[in-house]
Amino acid sequence: MIFFQRKSMTEKTFVEQLEKFFNTNDYLTKKEVGVGYGIADLVIVKKTSIMVDNYMLRASHGQYNQLFKEDYFRLLKLIPDISSNRKPVHLDTLVQKTSLSKSLLKYNILRLLEKNKFIKSEGDNYYFKINGWMPLAKEIIAIEAKLKDWKRGFLQANRYKAFADKVYLAVPAETAHLVNRELLTKHNVGLISLSYKQNKTDYILKPHKEKPLNNYMRNMATEYFWEKKTLKEFAVI
Repeated sequence: MIFFQRKSMTEKTFVEQLEKFFNTNDYLTKKEVGVGYGIADLVIVKKTSIMVDNYMLRASHGQYNQLFKEDYFRLLKLIPDISSNRKPVHLDTLVQKTSLSKSLLKYNILRLLEKNKFIKSEGDNYYFKINGWMPLAKEIIAIEAKLKDWKRGFLQANRYKAFADKVYLAVPAETAHLVNRELLTKHNVGLISLSYKQNKTDYILKPHKEKPLNNYMRNMATEYFWEKKTLKEFAVI
């Protein structure tokens, strides 16, 4: 529970107050996160869920740039790690497995990954990745906030299962009674209410953790938390 200053509620201030609640309760937060299937109003990661050793390992590789394309993670999955006993992968193999053009892979995606120290070329068109750090967090939570039309909010929240381990619909306490809780429970969508009149936020339904439908999108969502203030907070830099 957290107390708020009373003021007129808009969708913007509604999300801002939700963010304040989580910031005060040991979470890292990001507003308007888009990794596919819409833009989540709020994505949060509990600080205890951050895998600090993986942050430190990534920093030791000098991989400070963020990766905001699903293709980057798709490629990293296919490229053997330099510390493994496996042979490097050839460009033609990557073309075959991704169906991406050779020029796009070689001169765009792979070039960027190599420039930012995520991979290393070996010989002529052979590649290793320099990784060992994924994932960056044990749990990603996505929240869709709606002042009205909870049904639309439910549908949007349900889509975030593509990348999130848990999803919530957040509504004003005054309209929370209108939400079909059986429907949310059936689809494993949590429910949060925020009251300006009583100055508090409450969990009404808590979902259980489930594996995201797209792990590439999940990794991309964690990139929003790969930033200087997070690195400094966990003494990574």
